[in-house]
Amino acid sequence: MNLNGATADQNGSFIYFVYPFIFETKDFQTLKSAISEAQIPAKQNQLLWESQSFPKDDLLFHVANYLNPTGDRPPTACLWKLNETARDILGFRAQWQLITPIGEIPFTFGEAGEGNKAIQLALFQIGVGFLTIRTQPDSNNINNWLNFLHYFRFLEGQQGTHVKAQRRIGFNPDTKQPQIEPFFPELAGGNTLYQTGKVHFGEVVINLLKKSALPPNSLPEVTSKQWWSEIFVPGQMLPFTALFADNLPAEATQTLLYKLQNLFHAKQGNNPAPEDLEFNNPAWLPYASRQWFIFSLEGGSFLAADAPQTDFFRKTLPSHLRDQYFLLFLITLHQRFTLMMLSSKVAMNWLTESNKHDNRQREQIFEEIRNQLLIFTARGYFTQVMQREHHHRCYRQWHQVFQIEQLYQEVNDEVRDMYEYTLMQQTRRLETTIQVIGVAVGTGGIIASSIANYIQQPLSLNPTWKIDTIHPAVLILLLSVAAGVAAGVLTWLSTGGWHWIWNRIKQGDKK
Repeated sequence: MNLNGATADQNGSFIYFVYPFIFETKDFQTLKSAISEAQIPAKQNQLLWESQSFPKDDLLFHVANYLNPTGDRPPTACLWKLNETARDILGFRAQWQLITPIGEIPFTFGEAGEGNKAIQLALFQIGVGFLTIRTQPDSNNINNWLNFLHYFRFLEGQQGTHVKAQRRIGFNPDTKQPQIEPFFPELAGGNTLYQTGKVHFGEVVINLLKKSALPPNSLPEVTSKQWWSEIFVPGQMLPFTALFADNLPAEATQTLLYKLQNLFHAKQGNNPAPEDLEFNNPAWLPYASRQWFIFSLEGGSFLAADAPQTDFFRKTLPSHLRDQYFLLFLITLHQRFTLMMLSSKVAMNWLTESNKHDNRQREQIFEEIRNQLLIFTARGYFTQVMQREHHHRCYRQWHQVFQIEQLYQEVNDEVRDMYEYTLMQQTRRLETTIQVIGVAVGTGGIIASSIANYIQQPLSLNPTWKIDTIHPAVLILLLSVAAGVAAGVLTWLSTGGWHWIWNRIKQGDKK
């Protein structure tokens, strides 16, 4: 496919890379406060993050309140962008290059390289978060965009990728040339990392999240533990891109759609099956003439081939894609990873070995999982999010691609079945308790009633406490209590008490 004559409109085109993660639900408020107060490393009283609101345009009222609660209601989601000062200090205006096996790609952060909203962070109360990196190649070559889209999503050097950066530190009056030195953000190890070998952008992502959870006025050498866990493919991000391609040959349109759908670089996917190039491909949702949304499990794209030179298609539409359509993508990812997180909790905590969790501990865990599912059902599982037809069609398509309905039904069935099992276990324990008490009381009562008829001596109100002078009624009482306890213990052991003792012994041996 020859794309050499095609170009990307750098003002309308963009790429978001989303790094998804999960965290403990109970830590939401603590993390919210820490992130809101986190300071730029080596800068006093300079906040690292600036609070933002989610886009509200065209959202249904209850969804808007979910994302941006008003009044005294506690937040259910929070959004921040990297402070402008922090953006400059951390080097997001430096000259960056992505090194790939098929070449080097200069790139910039923010809209058209301006650095605006280079990094955003979103946390949902349920325990799902997203770090979004807004970046794009410093080129209008379509092949460079495909290569960058394919390779930059790998954070840990997969497929032989790494990054380089340099920045201007002065001007040499003798050579009349700017002075340039290698650069890497200090919070991610600084220039010393270059001495150890290739550096990866994942270092920036990991350390930025760690620094965000540190308390204010922390010493520079203080580091935070990793407070989150990955929920997608380890070390990989999900891209969301809009590509406004000009001078694109009509015969190359379908092949470019195919490459964007599969996140292929320029040298991949040049021999697709004819069926993969049909315009009725369910992964391609038409928007306007020669314009499509593209859906896949690994990310989403929008392709506009030779879009009309009007304000709507060149300014308004790109703005909608960056805000409303990206928000739809983020909301659906939040639903997808919430359900995956709950399913993972069920799998991790449901073990048949009784020595892993005792029944009461497991019941508490599943009570918490059930409550989280109910909260998600009430506040996060939306059938409709936006008013407009194009937005709703896009949202429903994301639901189909990510199989949200199937995931929800699967998790709902898992949690319901496990919760019902724990209730059954509680009922069994209650029945056992009643059985033990009944046997104990009954045994003691039978013994007491059998012997009581033979007691002739009246009970004195001033008893003596010598063994040989204890009243027979007292002896019968003591005997019935002892017999009842013995009968209760034997009943408990026969109904599972031996297992409990054996498990406790094994747990003690492990400790």
